[in-house]
Amino acid sequence: MRDIVFFILIFGLIPFILWRPWIGIPAWYWVGLMNPHRLAWGFLPGMPVAMAVGLTTLVALLFARERRPPPLTRETVVLIALFAHITVISLFFAWQPEVAFERWDTVMKIMLMTVVATMLVSGQARVMVLLAVITLSVAFFGFKGGPYTLATGFGGMVLGPPGTFIGGNTDIGLALVMTLPLVLVLARQVHQGHFRLPFHSPFFERWHRLIGLALYAGFWLHLISIVGTHSRGAWVATAVIFPLIFLSMRHKAAMVGAGLLVVAVVGFTVPEKVEHQIDTLIHYQEDASAGGRLDAWNVSWNLALDHPFTGSGMSIQRLPAPIWLSYLDRDDAVVTGPIAAHSIYFQMLGEHGFLGLGLFLALLGFSLLTLLRLYRQGRQHAETVWISQWAWALALGLVGYMVGGAFLSLAYFDLYLAFVALAIILRRELKETVVAAAPAVASTAQPRTSPASPPEGSRPPEVPGTIMAAGRLR
Repeated sequence: MRDIVFFILIFGLIPFILWRPWIGIPAWYWVGLMNPHRLAWGFLPGMPVAMAVGLTTLVALLFARERRPPPLTRETVVLIALFAHITVISLFFAWQPEVAFERWDTVMKIMLMTVVATMLVSGQARVMVLLAVITLSVAFFGFKGGPYTLATGFGGMVLGPPGTFIGGNTDIGLALVMTLPLVLVLARQVHQGHFRLPFHSPFFERWHRLIGLALYAGFWLHLISIVGTHSRGAWVATAVIFPLIFLSMRHKAAMVGAGLLVVAVVGFTVPEKVEHQIDTLIHYQEDASAGGRLDAWNVSWNLALDHPFTGSGMSIQRLPAPIWLSYLDRDDAVVTGPIAAHSIYFQMLGEHGFLGLGLFLALLGFSLLTLLRLYRQGRQHAETVWISQWAWALALGLVGYMVGGAFLSLAYFDLYLAFVALAIILRRELKETVVAAAPAVASTAQPRTSPASPPEGSRPPEVPGTIMAAGRLR
C-alpha cells in the first residue's frame, strides 16, 4: 500500500512539472534528500524515481518561458570550474576509469540540477517553497528520530534511508546539523505569518500559528535526533553552531530554567553508548576509528604530493590495497587495507589533487561570504528581511558542514550543493528586490511630518492569497 501511495505522489508530479517547470526543482530535492521511495517495501525502492523527475524537469526546461540564464556569480563560475576539473580527471586521468566514471555520473547529475535550480526558481514564494522542501525533506528524519531517541533512552541509533547519501548514522547526523537552523527559521516565519505560498491556501492562513508551533516542537526533536545519531562529528558541529542559534532565540532564560528544572526533577544520566562516544572524543589517541581516519588522511596527503593536479580520481577508497597502502607511511598505522577518506577536504585532495581542493574550498568560502553579506544587507529593507533570515540559517548550516564534514567523505553531498544553489538564488533575489523597490520609494518619498506617511513600524498590507514577510528575525 505504501508503494502505491508514494508512486502516485512522485509520478503524479510529472504533469505538474511539465506545466510549471519550476516545480521539478523542489520535487527533485524531495526525492533526492528524503528518498520517499526508500520508505516503501515493495516494487518502488528499486525504481529510478530521481531520474524520472530529473529528466522531466530538463525536458520542461527546454520549453519553459520562465527559464532564466544562470546568474553570473563567483559561485557559479567556481562551480562550473570544479565540475570541469572533476570531469577531466574522471574521464582521462582516473586510476580506475570505470569506478570513477560510475561516481562521476552521479555527481554530474547533482551539479547539473544545481545549475538548473538557479535557472527555474525565482520570486519570493517559489524560493520559500524550495527552502521549505529542502528543510523538511531532511527534518523528516529529525522529527521521526527524536521520539525514538527519547523512547530508547538515547540508546537507539538514528539512521537515514539505506543506500543513500544519508543512510549511515554519521551521514544523517551531518544532514540534521545542516538543516537545524533552517527548521528554526521555517518555524518562525510560519508562526509569525511571514511565510509566503505561491497559491491561495485558506487552511494555511488560518492555522499557520498552530503549524508554526508544531515546527518549533520539531526543532527540539530535530536537535535530540542529532544526539541520537551517536555521530561524534555531528556532535562537534552542533557544539559549534548551536550557541549561535541559541543567541538568536527568544526566552533564553525560560529555556535554561526549564532545562535545569527537568534535570533537578528527573535527574541526568548519560547513556552508556553516548558516554562511550564522548570518551573516544576525549581520548581519541586510543580510538581505532580515529586512528583509521589519520591513516586515510595520510594516504590522501601523500598521494596528492605525488600527483598535485590530478590525484587518483574518484573513489580513492576503492584503489587496490597494495597501491593504497604504498602511500601510508605512519609509524602507528592501524588499518590493513583501503578505507574512505573520512573528510571532505582530504577526499577532494586525494581524488583531485591540490587544484581540486582549492576549487572546492573557493566554492565553500564564496558561498559562505555571500550568505553572510545577504544576512547583513537583507536586514536593511523590509522587503528583504526574509532573505536575511534564510541566509543566516544557510550560513550556519554551511559552517556545520565545514566542521562536521572534516570527519566524513561527503564532498559531493547534494544537500551542500543545494545550499550553494540557494546562495546564488537569494543573491539574485536581493538584488532584484532592492532594484525594483528603489523607484517606488523615490516616487512616493515624503517628509516624515506628512500625514500621508505611514506610521513608523507599521506592517505592509497583506496581499490576498499570501502571507507577507516583515519584521526582523526574532
